[in-house]
Amino acid sequence: MKEREMSRNKQLFVNLIASFMSYVITFGISFFLSPYIVRKVGVEAYGFVSLANNFVGYASLITIALDTLAGRFITIRIYEKDYEGANKYFSSVFIANSFISAFLLIVSASVWFFLERLIQIPDQIFWDIKILFAALFLNCIISTFGSVFAVATFAKNKLYLNSLRTVESSVVRGFVLVVLFSFFAPNVCYLGITSLLTGIYCFAYNVYYTKKLLPFIHIKKKYFDFSSIIELISSGVWNVLIRLGQLLSDGLDLLITNIFIDATSMGVLSLAKTIPSLITSIVGTLVGVFSPSLTILYAEKKMDELVRTLKQSMRIMGIIVNLPIIVLIVCGENFFLLWQPTQDARVLHILSVLTCAGYIISGGINCVYNIFTVVNKLKVNSLSLISCGFINILIVFILLKTTNLGIYAVAGISTIINTLKNLIIIVPYSAKCLNLKWYAFYPDVIRPFIFVFISCLLNYTVLHFFDCNSWLTLIVHSFITLSVSTLIGCFIILRKQDRKYLSYNIKKGLDQIVNTSKNI
Repeated sequence: MKEREMSRNKQLFVNLIASFMSYVITFGISFFLSPYIVRKVGVEAYGFVSLANNFVGYASLITIALDTLAGRFITIRIYEKDYEGANKYFSSVFIANSFISAFLLIVSASVWFFLERLIQIPDQIFWDIKILFAALFLNCIISTFGSVFAVATFAKNKLYLNSLRTVESSVVRGFVLVVLFSFFAPNVCYLGITSLLTGIYCFAYNVYYTKKLLPFIHIKKKYFDFSSIIELISSGVWNVLIRLGQLLSDGLDLLITNIFIDATSMGVLSLAKTIPSLITSIVGTLVGVFSPSLTILYAEKKMDELVRTLKQSMRIMGIIVNLPIIVLIVCGENFFLLWQPTQDARVLHILSVLTCAGYIISGGINCVYNIFTVVNKLKVNSLSLISCGFINILIVFILLKTTNLGIYAVAGISTIINTLKNLIIIVPYSAKCLNLKWYAFYPDVIRPFIFVFISCLLNYTVLHFFDCNSWLTLIVHSFITLSVSTLIGCFIILRKQDRKYLSYNIKKGLDQIVNTSKNI
């Protein structure tokens, strides 16, 4: 039993390290390319990239009910040795997604044709934006068509393979973008075209991993089972409401800014959200890393071990998520001054902190969202999210009409509402789902806030006396902030056994990434 637990823990850290490395590299590429692209195409055009991705997010509502729980149901059937059932779910989801993809193609074409009637598009970049949207819409359709193939690495708890492919595709995408902007006229549509190419690359690898890791899975018409589709949708419909709530909370901010303020303000908010968006992506990916382990433990009825793993994941995320937030708070204004010299650094800094401040507490809380999927109890979470989403939109509209807060209202209100929702509803309800006391998770929720407060106060007090007017001094300041904060976090958030556990598994995880990636 001990040996199996260590093996599972090592696999968890392999996935965790690979995911973190993936986003470090992705951030590095975005970091160097973003100011270059803004100078080439302008802040207005750059803002449309994020807006187009938001439109893709709106379209994803159609597939969420079917896809979000497919991994759970297929994985549980595999670990119950019910391969017939796993094939039914897999084939049914694939066939259903094929029809959904065809429907999305029709809807996307209609939106694309009337795009200029839905949003403000400057005349001088009209066709650039149209091509950008076309490429990203097509990427969404391909992703929907092949989404079920991503279950393979989830079911086998080998998410690090996806992370390695993401690293490769990010590097290739960055190289292609540099070539395009260097040898051809600057055009924002290059960002959409390269996203489409990397999407195709990842889709091809997911098909390969399905054949390699799940050789018993076969897509056949005879496996199509309409009752399986109904089962997935009946459970997954709550995830539609969850996603809709998320869109109402922060997924409509650029669209609202474009319509009710102007395209330039949308571009500024898009720039300010660059780092928060990366942090959001890190949270989503790293939280997802823990999901296979929790699902497998639930399938094996090991509830005590599941609770221990969940609490440990909250402590780990409490450090990982908050380290970049601390650096952003302490060094952010100097960073934006150097990174985007043509923009107002203080405005970008304030907007960035407002956008991601909610993760100070919710970074760890996001781990408990896995529990709602694992135990298939999504109703309370979904209703709370969509309610808070509508409240957010209502308050933002009121503030835009009655105050001069502008984009500050758009960026800040969702953070406040989501934080209150997590503390008041999500934390106690997740404990209830696991038959724990309602306050069971609060100690692991409060510690990150203390960690961030102490780290920011100490680092800012010390570094405030030293100038930071170059990339070299910014790197030094960031390194000092990161190092000091890591030490503080390890002793405020982690327990002694957690520190030993981390140091052991990080080394083992790195070794396995190098060794196993050569064999897959």
